[in-house]
Parts: sequence; structure tokens; C-alpha cells
Amino acid sequence: MKPLVIFLTLLFLTSNAWASAQHGIEIHDPWIREAPPTARVLAAYLQLHNHDDKTRTLVSVESPAFKRVELHRSEEKEGMATMTRVEKIIIAAHGKVAFEPGSLHIMLIDPVTPLKAGDRVNLNLHFNDGSSLNTSADVRRGGAGDKAHHHDHGHDHHHDHDHSMDMQKESHGDMKKHEH
Repeated sequence: MKPLVIFLTLLFLTSNAWASAQHGIEIHDPWIREAPPTARVLAAYLQLHNHDDKTRTLVSVESPAFKRVELHRSEEKEGMATMTRVEKIIIAAHGKVAFEPGSLHIMLIDPVTPLKAGDRVNLNLHFNDGSSLNTSADVRRGGAGDKAHHHDHGHDHHHDHDHSMDMQKESHGDMKKHEH
């Protein structure tokens, strides 16, 4: 009976990699930073590895746990932290893209129910070729994500969302100001 338990455990632990390998994309360490129960905006982080010989383009993310989900980038310009909406994320052939605090992230807007550390959230990533990839992200206290830095080739576009400074601090503790 032990070999079966070991096999099922390994299958569970590697299911994201196996499921995504058929698409050429692997998802590593998907997580969401815990926020106060009244937070209307949270952020998800992960790493995407493209094992394919062709470029892949992420165009959107959906989650049944949120009313709206967007791709965003945080960066510092002239000493001010800014956040811009990103229309697509290009993942080069055999390349990697990291969604991490202070950089690219998945903006999760208006949670259906409050989330706390230990919860899991389903995310569905959509690519420009019509394919999609499902994963689930752990809600974590603090910011314990993979610290590896990778570069992407996405294109920024400013957005017109009205996030209050309090909501922004809840989901982006290191942000000083939100640019519109």
C-alpha cells in the first residue's frame, strides 16, 4: 500500500508541471499574498517557464474567486512607485517570466469571499493561441515566494482603475503611489 501512497503524493505534487508540460508552459510556485478581509484588491505571483520552441503569449487570467483579474506591472520611475496594466506577457521560446512583488503580478480585484492564509485559489491562464492552463495558488501570509528574477517582453499600457491608497497598501506593501 505504501508505494501507492508515494505515487499518489508525487502525482499530486507534480500535477501542475505535468498538466502544463503538454502546452509547453510550466507554472512554478503560484501564490497570493494574504490581505485584510476587507481588501478589494490582492495580487498573485508565479513563474512561467516556456519549454517550447516557439514564443507563447499570455493574454489574460480568470479566477472564479474574483470579479475581475488583470495583468499588471509595478516599477519605480523617478523615485515614485507606479503600476500599469499590461495587455499581454510574451514568454520567449525556452524562456522564463517571473510574476513577483514589485514587478509583474496578477491583479485580483473584488474577491467573492475574503481569503486567508491556507486557502487555495483557482487561476485560469489564457494564451493568444486559444489554449489555457489551470493552476491553483496558495494564499500566504507575508511574501514567501520564489526570489528568482526573470525578464519579460510585455507591453505596458496605462489603465484607469481607481484603487484607493489603502487598498494598494494592502496588496502592494512596497508601493508608495499608484499612477493613473
